[in-house]
Amino acid sequence: MSMYGSPMRKLTRFVLFGVAGLQCFESLAVERESDYYRLETFTLPAGLKLEVSGMARLPTGEIAIAIRKGEVWLVDNVEDPKNARFRMFASGLHEPLGLAYYDGDLYTVQRTELTRLRDTNRDGRADGYKTIARGWGVTGNYHEYAYGPVFDSRGNAWLTLNCSIGKGTQPADNQWRGWSMRASLDGRLEPVSGGFRSPSGLGINLEDAVFATDQQGNWFPTCCLIHVRPGVFHGHADALAFSNLPGATFTVDEALPENLTVVEAAQSIEAYELPAVWFPYRKMGMSATDVLCDTTKGKFGPFSGQLFVGEFTQSFVSRVYLEKVKGSYQGVCFRFREGLQSAVLRLGWTAKGALLVGQTNRGWNSLGSRSFGLQKISPTGKLPFEIRRMEALSDGFRLTFTTPVEASSALNLQNYSIVSYTYPYHSSYGGNEIDKKSLEIEAVRLDAEGLSIELKLVGLRRGYVHEFDLSTLVSAEGKPLLHPQAYYTLNQIPD
Repeated sequence: MSMYGSPMRKLTRFVLFGVAGLQCFESLAVERESDYYRLETFTLPAGLKLEVSGMARLPTGEIAIAIRKGEVWLVDNVEDPKNARFRMFASGLHEPLGLAYYDGDLYTVQRTELTRLRDTNRDGRADGYKTIARGWGVTGNYHEYAYGPVFDSRGNAWLTLNCSIGKGTQPADNQWRGWSMRASLDGRLEPVSGGFRSPSGLGINLEDAVFATDQQGNWFPTCCLIHVRPGVFHGHADALAFSNLPGATFTVDEALPENLTVVEAAQSIEAYELPAVWFPYRKMGMSATDVLCDTTKGKFGPFSGQLFVGEFTQSFVSRVYLEKVKGSYQGVCFRFREGLQSAVLRLGWTAKGALLVGQTNRGWNSLGSRSFGLQKISPTGKLPFEIRRMEALSDGFRLTFTTPVEASSALNLQNYSIVSYTYPYHSSYGGNEIDKKSLEIEAVRLDAEGLSIELKLVGLRRGYVHEFDLSTLVSAEGKPLLHPQAYYTLNQIPD
């Protein structure tokens, strides 16, 4: 369950699904994934509860780690998890839920402010704690989390704010809950977009676009990946209370409609924009967290420039390929690496291009044997048979693979199962897949190298998730896809 959602509701659903069955299913994937991505666990100092809430790599190669209880630790020798060295750098913070290094300093978002941490006397400990920006409301509500920052190329710090889940009457100065904010280092703070529920993950792609994940719950039928940009409403009603404040970038003047699909709601509400990617519930996790772009330039494998996303409840990492169609981001998600020891909350890169996975389940339920910790995922050097990317066409999709696909397998229409569906837009908690239909495959074309397939389909639907099952497809070497399920959110159909 999510550190940032409704624990009891998600716990009930998790138990009903069956923990034992889920673990059995995932163990098969873990066994295969380990051939390509090695998982190592860090040995922690005695007594250190490393409930990771933020990570940032320093120019020295050290990793700075914020923990939920208000400390920042520096970790050296991170390429050797059994012999890494930990030392405290800062303490006394109020629930830091992010960490970034920018222009010589560390920055974190505490519950009430964006803070700069600086070691002015160079003794290895922070002695300068400076408030850079503040101005959002905080009432003491349990769920009023603040996340970030991430820095764009212009030096702006981006952060996101939880709405006040389960709130009662709020004071007039409880501002900007459920909004994204942008701060400059001279202290200016401005709202960007609104309508979040619990946007616990934040990241930037190679094109300098900012993305956030949000959690299944009220107004959100399932978890999703959202492109954060000015003037956009993301769907949650609580944020609308602040859209009449000075600086707000949009308004929604009419009452929100209910009993529509999310596609119909996006057509009805001018400011509402569908997420770039929906993560189908349970299939792609139950509580999406951090967003990390692959900036390793191939060190981590064949997915350079793509996004990796953490999953809290089911303790895994997923992968997202995005493309821009008619000026809007959309794309496809896949599972990537399962079998982690605890809920995934934060992700980061080592200098050599390994993926660091920071974990804490905050005492709530997640798969795994631990309640907190740090692990490292490293490529073994073997190239898996995977869908490298998936692109929308005017009449179907192009799938490009990491290794050649076997020709007769690729051309057999029986090896493709494709359905599409959408979700309800309502104030109730979560939502099932609705209006589900199978797509007819009209033709398949394989390129000369065997690396790319074009599927011509009948029945594409704009705004719908298109779910692919390619379990019987095999590579030229006779291997099945490491992850044969793919979920493409088709917000726009190319001309």
